[in-house]
Amino acid sequence: MRGFLYGQTEYNILANTAKLDSYIKLAKECSFDFLTITDSNLYGSYKFYKKCKEAGIKPIIGLEYSYLTEDQNKSKLLLYPKNKEGYKALLKITSRVKLEGIEKLIDIEEYKDLLVMIFVFNDSFIERMLYSRELEMLEDYLEMIKGLGGYIGISYTNKLSKLELNKRMEEFAQAREVICLPVHQMKYLSSKDTIIYESLRAISGNTETVNEFDDYSFNTNPTEDKRIDEVIGSINLELYNEHIELPHYPYTRGASSKEFLQALCYKGLEKRGFYNKKYLDRLAYELVVIDKMGYNDYFLIVWDFIKYAKQNNILVGPGRGSAAGSLVAYCLGITEVNPIQYDLLFERFLNPERVSMPDIDTDFPDVERDLVINHVKEIYGEKHVCNISAFGTFQIKSSVRELSKVFKIEQSRIEHIMDMIEEHGYDKLLEMYKDNELYDFLYVCQGLEGLPKHISTHAAGIILSSLELDDIIPLQEGINGLCQSQLEAGDLEQIGLLKMDFLGIRNLTMIEGMMKDIPGFDLNALRNIPLNDPKVYRMLQDADTLGLFQLESQGIRNVLRKLKPTSFDDLVAVLALYRPGPMDNIDEFIRRKHGASFTYIHKDLEPVLRSTYGIIVYQEQIMMIARVFADYSLGEADVLRRAVSKKKASVLEAMSKDFIDRSVKKGYTRETATEIYELIYKFANYGFNKSHSVAYAMLSYQMAYFKANYFPIFMANILNNVIGNTSALVEYIKYARARGLITLKPNINISTNKFVFLKNRLFLPLNSIYSIGEVVAKDIVEERNKNGLFKSYEDFKNRCSFLSSNAIIALVYAGALDIFGKSKKSMSNVSSKEEEVYERHMVNVIDIVDEYPFDYLREMELKYLGMNLEYNIFRNSSEIYNKYRFNTIRDSKVNSKVTLLIEFISLKRIKTKKGEPMMLGSLADEAGSILNFVIFPRSFQSLSLELKKNKLYIVEGNINLDREKEKQLAVDMVYEAGE
Repeated sequence: MRGFLYGQTEYNILANTAKLDSYIKLAKECSFDFLTITDSNLYGSYKFYKKCKEAGIKPIIGLEYSYLTEDQNKSKLLLYPKNKEGYKALLKITSRVKLEGIEKLIDIEEYKDLLVMIFVFNDSFIERMLYSRELEMLEDYLEMIKGLGGYIGISYTNKLSKLELNKRMEEFAQAREVICLPVHQMKYLSSKDTIIYESLRAISGNTETVNEFDDYSFNTNPTEDKRIDEVIGSINLELYNEHIELPHYPYTRGASSKEFLQALCYKGLEKRGFYNKKYLDRLAYELVVIDKMGYNDYFLIVWDFIKYAKQNNILVGPGRGSAAGSLVAYCLGITEVNPIQYDLLFERFLNPERVSMPDIDTDFPDVERDLVINHVKEIYGEKHVCNISAFGTFQIKSSVRELSKVFKIEQSRIEHIMDMIEEHGYDKLLEMYKDNELYDFLYVCQGLEGLPKHISTHAAGIILSSLELDDIIPLQEGINGLCQSQLEAGDLEQIGLLKMDFLGIRNLTMIEGMMKDIPGFDLNALRNIPLNDPKVYRMLQDADTLGLFQLESQGIRNVLRKLKPTSFDDLVAVLALYRPGPMDNIDEFIRRKHGASFTYIHKDLEPVLRSTYGIIVYQEQIMMIARVFADYSLGEADVLRRAVSKKKASVLEAMSKDFIDRSVKKGYTRETATEIYELIYKFANYGFNKSHSVAYAMLSYQMAYFKANYFPIFMANILNNVIGNTSALVEYIKYARARGLITLKPNINISTNKFVFLKNRLFLPLNSIYSIGEVVAKDIVEERNKNGLFKSYEDFKNRCSFLSSNAIIALVYAGALDIFGKSKKSMSNVSSKEEEVYERHMVNVIDIVDEYPFDYLREMELKYLGMNLEYNIFRNSSEIYNKYRFNTIRDSKVNSKVTLLIEFISLKRIKTKKGEPMMLGSLADEAGSILNFVIFPRSFQSLSLELKKNKLYIVEGNINLDREKEKQLAVDMVYEAGE
């Protein structure tokens, strides 16, 4: 049989460059009968197995197991399972290695009858014993191998210096009836890839080089050996062909899952207040489908952890994805979207015509997501719940940056090289640089791209299994007390395991925080906020959406500004339209909303498309059209929608004929039926899942409602979520001040580790101060809570003796200690002698009456706060205000000429295509309003001064719109304002 033992792949992370697809393709081209994967993990095992089967090659899954030998060094053992039970043993072994760090032969002895064990000879304990002629010990070792039914694997990779040693080993083993097998460790596919392998090892911190006589490339002409044939013949592995049942929900109180689910749903429908025929019929239909498809337990599992979250005051998102189209989910409290009210379709979520696993993704506050997952683990057991692995790969930027260190390429050249690769591609560049010093560098970059670089944890996915997971998949250590699969999400889903996404959403954390800050605002109040609040729509029409979920981007703000939304349906449509493809319809949608005339292809389209002005926006509309015109069931309509969106020619013809024939049978002309089908075909890729759009529009609207009605509380919670991100903090604070919210420096007797809103003022937190971290802030607050407010600077220093002098200086310049009435100069003047006294808790620093200059205090406040609140550059500008009449950014209108007193926030000098210098950036006025500006070449060349940040200027210019339809200032003149 053709093939070789000890094949390895890219999933030996940072230790192999052989990409799995290329490995299997090459084996197919070489007419291999079998192929092995023997990585030090099972990361690539599922993909390898499936792809080999598809290629008609026998897949031999193995594991390279490193065990600790008697000389306290590691040697390698190759383990290949003989059958399905052997594969389970392999799963146990790799899981224990990754979870417990097992590394002794005794740990795998129990599995000897299920596994082929090949002890690698070269660079091993066995070789060291033979070389040093410790033959008695070697004999004992061979007896142990013989007892395990193991083999000796001898590598012939052109190691000329070891050929004699290899031969001696074969003779020694043969005399003791231990069989030797030729093995070939593959570290890369082609010998010319040696440089890629060596570079990859260098990136990992290993500086090994490959001897010129060694060959670790793909063995295109393996030795055909009867001993190998026997080993391969003993391996019969058939995997992944069993149905894995969903976990059973254990707490049904003696009822069946079906009965318990039905009882919950009817009770929930009554509680929702919709106990009428229309809703009862829909509910009965959904329950029948769910039962027939075997998903009663699935809904109970989700209902249980949603219930747990709500009972523990953990906010749950209103829904996401197609699950919002299920009335069962609404009745169970899994979603907060009424699917009948918004014309959402159950079949878009769970289609009886196309059996697939249900997929209910759930949103929780990002700081509480793990609490819900832990509840699931406690219900079903830690061996039944795990995280999912994800692989980070080398991309152009990471390849170039990592390799530049290996090849010692100057950092100044890096950006230029990345630009060249993105512009020309590797193949063209390699041709251009074939005789250049950069050739090897570019060749290695190309070889690295796409290789796994590191393993991480899937951001949201959790696997839940009815069987113990290490009987089904390989595991390793995870996060938050869970183990983690060695396989990726797609592999796990194809195996048939249940994947559930628990998403941590920062906006839910903020909404939860706002609800706690508003007296009496509970979950019922959130559910019942009016969806027609005029204040909300005025804000959306003005595109005042900073801090709003899904609505912050400049592009979507332009859409809101033009659309002028007046209803919740408008907001739903905006979220559906603002994405590649559907964006093409935005301008026409806006025109029609504002009164432009349009006609329907056929009058029967009007009920379906009226709410979107005759434009297909949602996938559900496509399904409804198929039902209206061709009498499709909604399940059939969903199959049609999916098929048409994939644009497969072989399918399209049959679909087209079926739709048109059924439409004609219903009474429509063939011409009309054809026209309607072409409409479906055109919009199949444009239509968006309305269920998801409604659910996320609900979240966006809730955020907007809080912003419009509880602005200070809204801003406090927004700001709390960007502590540590100075640029975002500065932007939001400037915005809050521009909106009239008084934002003050930290106060040692008021501030905590969050923004505090007190008496219509917002106080910065202590941990927003540079060098005052979360722990220090917490210690200060604990001392204050325990022993009362700080009465004086001396009292503060005596009680907070745990603070370093650097921390005190930070608090001083941030203004947190200003309440003590001392100058910053006196409070920051801690000499070494005074420091010594301070450490003995006997501080009595003599107050220094005078103060530092304004410029110095401004500089230090900026250093420790990242912004200027008290020592604002505009503070001493009253004379300038008396002399000039300035406009404000907030009140400036498009197409108006303005004069502004400003400071520059960002400055960027660029050149036009003609090479003329100009400048872009942003500026802010005293109110904190920020505006982008541009200084075109003619105006820029007339400037007689160098523009700087943190300096006051007078600018004159015209307000216009940039390419993104955002307001900007085209600057004509700039003057120094002085202070």
